[in-house]
Amino acid sequence: MGRVWHVRWLLPLVAVVGLVAVWRGAQAPRWRALAPGVEFGSMSGAPYCRLGSSSVALLRLDPARARMRVRHFSRLPADEPPSIVEWQQRTGAIAVFNAGQFYPDWSYMGLLIERGDTVSARLHPGFQAALVARSSAPPRRAAVLDLARDPLPGNGGWDEVAQSFMLFDRASGLRVRRSSHVANRTAVAQDARGHLVVVVSEGGYTLAEFGEMLMDAPLGLTHAMAMDGGQESELVVAAGAFRYASFGPWPRNEAASAPGARVRLPAVVTVEGK
Repeated sequence: MGRVWHVRWLLPLVAVVGLVAVWRGAQAPRWRALAPGVEFGSMSGAPYCRLGSSSVALLRLDPARARMRVRHFSRLPADEPPSIVEWQQRTGAIAVFNAGQFYPDWSYMGLLIERGDTVSARLHPGFQAALVARSSAPPRRAAVLDLARDPLPGNGGWDEVAQSFMLFDRASGLRVRRSSHVANRTAVAQDARGHLVVVVSEGGYTLAEFGEMLMDAPLGLTHAMAMDGGQESELVVAAGAFRYASFGPWPRNEAASAPGARVRLPAVVTVEGK
């Protein structure tokens, strides 16, 4: 009888493990090289996606070969922030995605440094993550810092800094509260090789489930930070003949076919070649 009960407990466990293995296999993205150190991929966010397309865009970067830049519209000869498409056209970047959160007057919530110049000097006390890059002198680097583990006095010697909040940490612990709020999401994660992975959802997720999806996905991610979400969660990629764009959701009373990006983004991050 002991053997029978052992088998009865074992079979459901095997079935669950098998389902997880199948899901992870289906999730594995196929990467397409866009430029030295820049790859594009996509995967399904099912079953975590709550609304709209479950497709998730991925941009994997080798910081030693590709440059990451923080940009704020106050450094442009413009009266108001550009759309993400306009940002790409102005900069000629391989990719552009939304940076962290901002106030109604377009000022940035937290520390923001562009090319060594401080745009926003105040460290946000509630934000415990920073996307940082050094591009003015070799060796070129970029990283996602957990400020609870690696404090950032001043700019810490980084040329580019965009502060936001941790999504999950190296101990695989979620750093966000559970909520029923569903929205498009943007995150920047770091993998075990030190590569950065920009993640932008086409559909809606709760923030905690978006973090769980990334931890479960076969991407080798060690930790991640969340950038601004909702309608501001956008990504444009243009490399040679390859084009990709994902824009945040439109209000329900607008046509689903509303063309182009209408949201103005005061701060973005660009990915550029050497």
